[in-house]
Amino acid sequence: MRILDKQWFLSHCEWIYNNRHKLQNRTCAEFVISGLTINAFACPYGNYKIDKITLGNLINLWNSGFTYKDLPLLHYHQAYGDNSINISYIDNGKLINHRFEDNDREKYIPNDEVKQILRNLL
Repeated sequence: MRILDKQWFLSHCEWIYNNRHKLQNRTCAEFVISGLTINAFACPYGNYKIDKITLGNLINLWNSGFTYKDLPLLHYHQAYGDNSINISYIDNGKLINHRFEDNDREKYIPNDEVKQILRNLL
């Protein structure tokens, strides 16, 4: 399996996202993206994270709603204790990090399909 490095992926992410329908069932969907922490769950009993993902699985997440304001999400983390949510997404070639407080009406909440995919990837 070929491994895509984080820097290369970030510089091509918007193109990949915009052309995901063409890439979804191709050989390149098996490429592994390393260095991104797609999801992290912190709890008193341990830390679980997805730090490697295939391009196909990431495309599947995006197609299932792993987006924020029609931009591709690359990271989602719900904090233990205060229920704040941290996300990262690509906008105009820049990686944007954003933190939502628990009572923020605009915060990203993953739908059930996205939650199930993330659980399966763990």
